[in-house]
Amino acid sequence: MCGGRARVMWTLSGIAEAVRGEVLGTSFQGPLARIVTDTRILAPHDVFVALKGERFDGHDFVEEAVRRGASAVIIHGRPWAERVKDRAAVIVVNDTLQALGDLARSVRERFSLPVIGITGSNGKTSTKEMTASILSRKLKILKNPGNFNNLIGVPLTLLELTADHEAAVIEMGINVVGEMERLVSMAQPTVGIITNIHPAHLEGLGSIDTILSEKGKLWESLPENGTAVVNADDDRLASAARRLQIHCIRYSAAGRSADFGLDGPVAVFPGESRFRLVSPSGIVPVRLQAMGTHHVANALAAAAAAHVLGFSLEEIRVGLEAYRPVKQRMTILELDDGVILVDDTYNANPGSMAEAFRAVKAAAQGKPLALILGEMRELGEASSRWHRWVGEQAAAADPAFLVGLGAHAAHIVEGARSAGLSAHRCFLVADHEEAARVVLQRLEPAHWVLVKGSRGMTMERVVEKIVAEKGIKKASAW
Repeated sequence: MCGGRARVMWTLSGIAEAVRGEVLGTSFQGPLARIVTDTRILAPHDVFVALKGERFDGHDFVEEAVRRGASAVIIHGRPWAERVKDRAAVIVVNDTLQALGDLARSVRERFSLPVIGITGSNGKTSTKEMTASILSRKLKILKNPGNFNNLIGVPLTLLELTADHEAAVIEMGINVVGEMERLVSMAQPTVGIITNIHPAHLEGLGSIDTILSEKGKLWESLPENGTAVVNADDDRLASAARRLQIHCIRYSAAGRSADFGLDGPVAVFPGESRFRLVSPSGIVPVRLQAMGTHHVANALAAAAAAHVLGFSLEEIRVGLEAYRPVKQRMTILELDDGVILVDDTYNANPGSMAEAFRAVKAAAQGKPLALILGEMRELGEASSRWHRWVGEQAAAADPAFLVGLGAHAAHIVEGARSAGLSAHRCFLVADHEEAARVVLQRLEPAHWVLVKGSRGMTMERVVEKIVAEKGIKKASAW
């Protein structure tokens, strides 16, 4: 492997050594370019890694990769090699996904730089973007694009590291036991943020305790001179942090004892939160282009991480105020008739649902609220209970009406009614079209409307139908 200030360039022997693979076929002697998993972006001299997914098998595209100019392919199993070994170098491994991670780890080990690893049940992407917004004020940084936070996205991000980068901000998401160990092995973080622990991906992780244990491996992976950024408002995380033998820096948006916190209440406006940030260096007012105290907590985490890297309080303020929300995460749409539509459709779990209710309720400042909620997936055997709990939280927000969509949404409605929301304000619908129709029939100019649900529910389709009917006057973040 060789590299200057550009992307790392690979040799066939270097790749084979990194992935512990067997080389067959043409012995390519020149430098290899990028490591890619998608033939659509492949260029001559790239290396194609054939990943097997739920809906595709990269091995079906090996011949196409060679036709497009791949000089080497990484595959599982000798039978695939026979098709292309006369035209490209073939590296055979036991597990191509593991090989991708091994290559990423090899690149990461080449560079000495601070890496901020971020995980948690909610707020990972927003915290990553806020942290990156601060650090990029004066550093050249690498960060995951979008939510490339899994066993494919993280290594593909790390493979983009160059000698020009001065820091990396890496989001890490997991949904089964063992994934975090693999992710931290690649990224080798020096600072670790765990935003919170809530019920999410219970289908693969089983319990809240397992979520804590697995995500806690981010902190356990940190070097002796590393720093854990601790949410003091999360009792599970605060307790786990007390057992760490490394430096911890704490933050609290709820008034608990911490290094970073708030001086006074958070003022929530449409698309914006204003607060006074307390730090070891002093106090500074911040206008954050994100709505809700949960986003303020994310900002405190980002500020703490930047402080560890030596950023001044003023640099932190400027970076936070430059942050812009990620699409479909509390995006504010003002419709032509004055209705405020909050598009929070990217994903949902019980904790993020409750946080969204509180944020929108506060921003609405007494105006009527409508909740359009899709079911939450991957909650396992506890799904019914958590959907009822979300219904109870929804009822506490006292919405003008609530619309539930999806098989488990019946439990949301059930929970809301048991908590006192009258039946004539609760609607269970069969599809996105009916959801939009129910909303449009009941909307009034003063309404605030929150649309939220799991990614698989594609609740943005409801947003699109409402917008198509009403029209957009102004969008805070698109």
